[in-house]
Amino acid sequence: AKRSFQHHELLIYIKNSPIRQTEVHTLIPTRILEKFGLLKMSSLSSLSSDTDKDDLQIHENEVLSGKSCKYLVRNLMGEGTFGQVARCLRLDTMENVAVKIVRKEFTCAGKKEVRALQEVSILDLNKSNLVTFFESFMHKGHVCIVVEKLQQSLHDFMKERKGTPLCVSEIRVITHQVLVALKALKSIDVVHGDIKPDNIMLVNHYLQPYRVKLIDFGLTRPVSTLKRGTVIQALAYRAPEVILGLPIDEAADMWSLGCVMAFFYLNRHLFPLRCEYEVIRNIVQIRGQPSDLLLDDGIHTNKFFNKNKDQGWRLNTQTEYLLPKTDTESQDTRAFLSLLKRMLAVDSIKRLTPTEALGHRFITMRHLSKEPESDPYVTLSYENMKACPSQDPTDEISCFVTSSEVSHGRESTASTDTTDSPSPAMDSAIDDGPPATNPVDLPNVLPACCCCFVPAVLFSLLFRSHPGFSSYIH
Repeated sequence: AKRSFQHHELLIYIKNSPIRQTEVHTLIPTRILEKFGLLKMSSLSSLSSDTDKDDLQIHENEVLSGKSCKYLVRNLMGEGTFGQVARCLRLDTMENVAVKIVRKEFTCAGKKEVRALQEVSILDLNKSNLVTFFESFMHKGHVCIVVEKLQQSLHDFMKERKGTPLCVSEIRVITHQVLVALKALKSIDVVHGDIKPDNIMLVNHYLQPYRVKLIDFGLTRPVSTLKRGTVIQALAYRAPEVILGLPIDEAADMWSLGCVMAFFYLNRHLFPLRCEYEVIRNIVQIRGQPSDLLLDDGIHTNKFFNKNKDQGWRLNTQTEYLLPKTDTESQDTRAFLSLLKRMLAVDSIKRLTPTEALGHRFITMRHLSKEPESDPYVTLSYENMKACPSQDPTDEISCFVTSSEVSHGRESTASTDTTDSPSPAMDSAIDDGPPATNPVDLPNVLPACCCCFVPAVLFSLLFRSHPGFSSYIH
């Protein structure tokens, strides 16, 4: 009764009293919060840990004005790329809710999520194991999404278990509930698009063990709007049809759920987190290669597979995947690897000097076209090199110097770096790397690719003539 009276008195105050406005937030005075038992020791402190990205700053005890009621910010529950999630007190019912405050730069994505939640709300959200959506509103230019407050994500729950996986009976309970959610979404022809442990929440593990609900509809789309090549799903949970550019439907969510089940059982991701090629390679190893019929239909198949007229499709090697698309880029990459090999000579006597390296064709670019305007890659390369002062030609050393010449005091330093074909002996010593056989659309692939296998591939290119060393590093 006392709480009910305080609730009523607080609502009267909010309705009839002017609330102080400041430049960044609206606050209920401390004495009022203290009176109603709502004051926290850390009141008035900013909840935002990163205010550089935009002006998103949410404060404890700040009041957010929704369409249907006001919300009192209590504490920050989480923060990510798209914004923050705060635990708020709904001032009309005094219930705790979660409010997602989207960064301004992701306003469009926030509005799409609101539309998705509105579409999904035609379902019985509680029976369908979907998070309850209350309303959305704008706060200082930020999209705010109000949903029921749940306890904890299964990602955080697994972290707390410190390496202990779930048993199959526990996995079954979770899987059943997510399947019910996916069945409901399929009934309205919607793909969730982001099934992962982070987006499966425990409701209240103490009162309802392993009762879960599905959250985060930021990537949710009607099947009819999902075009080939649309990127959805976290990489470790991304279906092969998404990676290969095949038609996408609700089956993509089932793939993700399968990956989630494996994660719970293994307590580690079934597929890699950083590189699509590694995901495809692991899929081929674990589940077999997709049929030629599927590969023929994928708009991105050529990024990962090579077609042989007689034998059909085969998975590219790591080296083939990493090599650039155009002949010019391939030549430049081989020149780069050639210089790298000579600079990483184990014998310091055979290692290039700065003068010799300046004469290498990777630096002089004499292996590239003399008409830059004919090739955009060459044009960009010459443009970038304008920052470097030209070298005196007499200081240039032939990039075709062989290992034997280096070991004998680098006797051929008077020769020039030309694009003319070197002698067969010199040609064999260049070790430019394998030719590019795969038309992969990956500009600047070596510096840009974050694949975990890049170092191993570079070593295989640099030292493939030394099988003993190669076997050692692998």
